[in-house]
Amino acid sequence: MQRHSFDFWLLTCAATILISAFIVSAISREIFFDYFGAEDSLIEDTTAIGLALAGGVLWYRAFRARKHIPTGALALGVLYGVAYIWAGGEEISWGQRILGFESPEYFRQNNDQQEFTFHNLVIGDVKLDELIFGPVLSYIILSYLIVLPLLWPRVGWVQTLTRKMIIPVPRLHHAGFALAVTLIIPLLGESRRWEVYECIFALLSLAIFIYPANPITAAHNMAASDGSGPL
Repeated sequence: MQRHSFDFWLLTCAATILISAFIVSAISREIFFDYFGAEDSLIEDTTAIGLALAGGVLWYRAFRARKHIPTGALALGVLYGVAYIWAGGEEISWGQRILGFESPEYFRQNNDQQEFTFHNLVIGDVKLDELIFGPVLSYIILSYLIVLPLLWPRVGWVQTLTRKMIIPVPRLHHAGFALAVTLIIPLLGESRRWEVYECIFALLSLAIFIYPANPITAAHNMAASDGSGPL
């Protein structure tokens, strides 16, 4: 299957999840809370798998281009992959509920959900999910998804930076999709709507990494921009 086909089906799946969330919410808010957007639901599992696969694609991109990029850029590519795989593990508490192991004592005392996750840790009076994984990270992600695709074709230093840091650039339709979902998701009147948003973000990330505006070997060797080159 061509990369643009993967892109299409992933975005179609993400749009279907968004529409389904509104339909389920309209039918029964209890069903939405207890099943659709609940812990260990299909939505959460899809998020974890999507994030892990996205991390794997980032590793693939970096290692495939390892002969054409500096060591520092290769390390960044590996780090990006680690971040996504780590996020996928956090999403399902590293399999804690699947495997049935108890949280270590430190996490029982310092995690606001008493789970084996780092993003829910409370250090002093500071909740890490609110400090690091809240508004700051949200602004960074939205800038990447929406602002970067607009700047990349037009600003030379942005092109240089993304090339040196091997950042996969979203295409304009990715940016439009991200903007639409960001505007629509607050209309879903459910406390667990952000579980849906995270799932869509995971699928969108995977679509971007598979079909970026700047295929990495093309960007470093032949400056192709049609997406037909290798990842």
